[in-house]
Amino acid sequence: MPLLTTARAWILRVFAAAGLSVALAGAAAAQAAPSTPPAPTPTPPPVVRLETTMGAIEITLDPEGAPKTSAHMLKLFRSKHYVGAAIFRVEKDFLIQLGDLDANLVYRRPPVGTVPLETATNSHGRGKVALARADDPNSGQSSFYFELGDNAHLNADPKAPPNTTGYAVFGRVTAGMDVLDKIADVPLDPEKGPFKGKLPKTPIVIKSVTVK
Repeated sequence: MPLLTTARAWILRVFAAAGLSVALAGAAAAQAAPSTPPAPTPTPPPVVRLETTMGAIEITLDPEGAPKTSAHMLKLFRSKHYVGAAIFRVEKDFLIQLGDLDANLVYRRPPVGTVPLETATNSHGRGKVALARADDPNSGQSSFYFELGDNAHLNADPKAPPNTTGYAVFGRVTAGMDVLDKIADVPLDPEKGPFKGKLPKTPIVIKSVTVK
């Protein structure tokens, strides 16, 4: 009996050792297995804060809807080109425009050129911010506007090829819409300004620009 007991104990020890080796090998394999890298955190869009003489307005840019225009405007905001720019067009329930004139209506040359029109993946509406342009669709440069109404008529004509009509929306107002509504109610000069009857009697000027 003692011999059988000893043999049995030996066999059990052998199996236990084998099991331990398997377990250790499995643990080592699990540790060696490559882990799935975490998904990259999306980069938040740039946010621009404009301090005006009537209050602060915050714009969140739209690099997805208008990548070229957003990058173009970001350069302008960072260059401080808009510090000292004055609002020169106010149309209640439509838009508020500024960008290339100072309080004395003197032209301020921007430090960048024009940007190709982007209208295929963005749309107009209250609170949107868009780049103004001349008759040439690709002439947008530094003059831009805040939208006070629906303004669907400013979207690209669906019957035309993309990026040939309409106006590029490059962001939206994320704070300060109440400031814009106050500006929309200011008294206007009936004679002065590039748009007759739409110039604020008291200049409304950008005092500072901060890019977050």
